[in-house]
Amino acid sequence: EREVQARNDLYWHRSMVWFTGFFGTPNLRYNLTVWSLGATQQTLVFGNLQYQVGRALTVGVGMAPNLSVRSMQGSWPFWAGSDRQMTEEFMRAGFASGIYITGQPLSRFWYTAGMNTNLSQLGVTASNDGRGMSYSGSVQWMPTTGEFGPRGGFGDLEHHDKLATRFGASFAYAPDEYRAAPLDQAKPNETQLRLSDGVYAFETGALADSVTVEYLAYTDLAIDAGFKYRGWSFQSEFYMRKLSDFVADGPVPLASITDYGVQAQLGYMVVPNRLMAYMSGGYVWDQFERYPYEISPGLSWYPMGV
Repeated sequence: EREVQARNDLYWHRSMVWFTGFFGTPNLRYNLTVWSLGATQQTLVFGNLQYQVGRALTVGVGMAPNLSVRSMQGSWPFWAGSDRQMTEEFMRAGFASGIYITGQPLSRFWYTAGMNTNLSQLGVTASNDGRGMSYSGSVQWMPTTGEFGPRGGFGDLEHHDKLATRFGASFAYAPDEYRAAPLDQAKPNETQLRLSDGVYAFETGALADSVTVEYLAYTDLAIDAGFKYRGWSFQSEFYMRKLSDFVADGPVPLASITDYGVQAQLGYMVVPNRLMAYMSGGYVWDQFERYPYEISPGLSWYPMGV
């Protein structure tokens, strides 16, 4: 049990600027990102390089996502809100240095596979990182129109006169995720993974009094589906996340923790190409039977249109 400090927050949430282009040939592309989060006072500059061998194969190196959920795969800023919804934020992995391949080997079918240095480099330096790597892959199929709008984002900003559909699945695995801090430090530097009560999985006392988990295995599976038609949009995703193989400085009461979750988002362009109203909801069937949920209505305004 922990005391919870009630809060009221008002933040400029995120600033993000992309610089993209190519070196010499359009096949060799770069992406440089300036990213800042006001709530945590973090500012980073990172990027990646990609070389397109052909339609079926592009090779990339640099900062890249662990392909754990659909929103990790390039759809921002075309989301229904300023950030991810509760369920996907709880289930997902993060971004870290790595190498990946992606391409379209078949008509209307895409794949991506990657290997990263860990689940999230945010707050984790090379000097306190572990030896374990993370592995992930994702596929998506767009059977009706072969596309899903700008960056594959949420909302029918582009107004589909023909039904656009997307179905996909993502999987991520990190067999030896490390807390990135010595055992005598109560707060871990690895803050990507939380339990369903919001406590860091690597925090001292998270699973048992005065016990600290040093290593664990992370497994995540997500299945998603989306539809867009004449200003209407619907996106849903089902998740399964398992934490297991705990290595700790004392006994823990569980051999593994498995949580399931679902989220759905319904949107409508009230003003075509300009203003979308949306309703999002999420629910987690967690092993500790807390059953957290979220309901989020809102508006998204696109002043420049498509």
